[in-house]
Amino acid sequence: MMVLAVFGLAVVGLLANVPVAGAKEKTLKILGTMPMTGPAAFYGGGFDKGVKLAVEEINKKGVKGFPGGIEYRVVDTQSKPSLMARKLKREVPSWKPNIIVGAALEPTARVWCADLPKYKIPGIVCSFLSLSKYRPPGEVPVSRWVHYFGFADYFGGQLVGRFFHDKGAKRVAYIGGDYDWGYSNSMGLKSYWERNGQPFEIVEVIYTPLDKTDYTTEVQILKDAKPDAIFSVYGGAGWFTLAKQLKEAGAMPKIFVYGLGYPNMGSAKLTGEYGAEGIYGVQTHDPTTDAWKAFIRRWRDKYGEQAYPEPYSNNMYDIVYWAVKGLEAVGPDKIDDKDYVCDTLMKTSYQGLAASPMGPLGPYGSNWGCKAVLVQYVKGAGELDPNFGLHPEVRAVLGTPKMDIKQILDDIGGLTRLERGEKYPMGQ
Repeated sequence: MMVLAVFGLAVVGLLANVPVAGAKEKTLKILGTMPMTGPAAFYGGGFDKGVKLAVEEINKKGVKGFPGGIEYRVVDTQSKPSLMARKLKREVPSWKPNIIVGAALEPTARVWCADLPKYKIPGIVCSFLSLSKYRPPGEVPVSRWVHYFGFADYFGGQLVGRFFHDKGAKRVAYIGGDYDWGYSNSMGLKSYWERNGQPFEIVEVIYTPLDKTDYTTEVQILKDAKPDAIFSVYGGAGWFTLAKQLKEAGAMPKIFVYGLGYPNMGSAKLTGEYGAEGIYGVQTHDPTTDAWKAFIRRWRDKYGEQAYPEPYSNNMYDIVYWAVKGLEAVGPDKIDDKDYVCDTLMKTSYQGLAASPMGPLGPYGSNWGCKAVLVQYVKGAGELDPNFGLHPEVRAVLGTPKMDIKQILDDIGGLTRLERGEKYPMGQ
């Protein structure tokens, strides 16, 4: 899970439809720490749009107990941990946000784990719980101050393993980013493989750097390995184009699954029809629901008729509504009691666009027991985007265990990630 410019640059300072508040008008302050530039910049722009749309809608309706509404500010972290830490150190004491949203990629989520308990400000990660950062050698503390939108990527890897098994895959390859997120997903796939009789052979394991855009070498390796199924999780700045590069090289297997991080048709549109056709993606929402369709209409009213939510932008939209519901429950009289704010947010449940409610949280900030929706992009324009030649169809809705972070870490036990060059044969 994941944020701009040299430290000396000013805060981007985008205020989204903020009412002009008088001295006595209480406001809720939301700080966004997002990768507006750098190797994950395509995430930051979508994050920002999702927050702005929610802020605009909520401010029009009004916020109970806070007549000044929501004030929103975003700082660009460039996905650099040191920059994230410096900007938190500057913004938290001076601007005094009530909540922080939008850590992208695990290197910056690590900073939250280390620093937010010191500031005693809740932060909601835009995506899923990544477990590897909580384990040695780079272990960071488990914290109730860091809240997660979705389920553990460890379970995401298990769910994809189950899907491969159900589809009868015999030769599986794994390609992911060379950092916590890639490791945790691979551990989930390995866990399923070990606990279910080694139902397929894992023929290739690849980890790629986060600035990766050209996958020519990796594509050739995968072509030579001849897998019939590939699991791909975020593997760098050009990750969305991997499927297209595989197709152009004649190396696309029968089954290709993009993991968490390719969560809606906006991702498919970035890849293009040719690159996205036939591929599967794991996400938290069902794109066939009335709530999703209504959200798309609101998105287009805001950002243009050809616009479509970008990766994770719908998560950020839901996060704002969830946070505001919790902060309204806190009320203006207790808004400065940071422990009470954190406790109230963790008890708050909000049914937004996702298949599962956001919250209540487990004791360490994990949004446990969430559902995963597996979709496939198939030929034919859908009603949500008649100008794009593909539409998503739901292939499965799968539940994840109701386990908190420490319980999952206990479940992982001594399990290690998949390693390049090791043998993972099919069971007898």
